[in-house]
Amino acid sequence: MPKGDVMSYQSRAKQRKYKRVERESKRRRTAETAGRWFLTVAKKPGRCTCCGEKFHPGGEIVYRHEPREALCQRCADRERVPYRPSLRWENERQKTRVGGRR
Repeated sequence: MPKGDVMSYQSRAKQRKYKRVERESKRRRTAETAGRWFLTVAKKPGRCTCCGEKFHPGGEIVYRHEPREALCQRCADRERVPYRPSLRWENERQKTRVGGRR
């Protein structure tokens, strides 16, 4: 936030609520959650562990944390990997739908 701007009480309350929810969700993570597959947006460039195809930041990948692995969506569908959309993926989709922002 630029210096000198005033943030309203509602904005601060909204920010506190968001941070509290984020902390609580991190606490609920388990080893089971780490093993789940999620459809997400790539942060960094990389390669699919199955076919070796490159993906770029902003591209859609299917990812799990334990054991660390990233697949392109085509390979995940072909291998019938049970994945679900991640929150980051849903937020990114919502941004592109509403006004084409990015």
